[in-house]
Amino acid sequence: MTRLRTAWAAAPLALLMACGAGADDGAARACTMIASSAGIAVVVEPPLAAGAVAVRARVCWDGECVDAESPLTPGQTAVDEGCDGDDPDSVCSAVMTSDGTMQGFVEAPALPAEEVEVTAVVTRANGSEAHRAATRVTAEPTYPNGKHCDPGGNQARVTLP
Repeated sequence: MTRLRTAWAAAPLALLMACGAGADDGAARACTMIASSAGIAVVVEPPLAAGAVAVRARVCWDGECVDAESPLTPGQTAVDEGCDGDDPDSVCSAVMTSDGTMQGFVEAPALPAEEVEVTAVVTRANGSEAHRAATRVTAEPTYPNGKHCDPGGNQARVTLP
């Protein structure tokens, strides 16, 4: 009877070990339900960034246009602080610091993976227009789970000087 109990207790462990055995040998990786929004990332560079609080955009393709607005938040960049050694297990660090830009994301749910026209209007806190620019960019699919999974929303980036 003891051997039977031991076999039943060991069976789930053996199954678990068998499932994990091929994890690093090129087996298919799981894709999660994570997604990415379709739209246009907007970066407002200094000196225009000073006083900029929002961006309104009109995104057009194939006779269809989407109007959307996004608040702007301070942009950041990573500054490498180095590592405490050269070993693969060494501890490395970085800190985020302001880069002087303001950034936002204007959603365009049906954005195709093709060239689109973007007209962006940067506004100040009082609602007045600080800058207007029109440009063409090519939206591309994003892969929030990696290239081995289905793509997420199509995105493009516009930088305003």
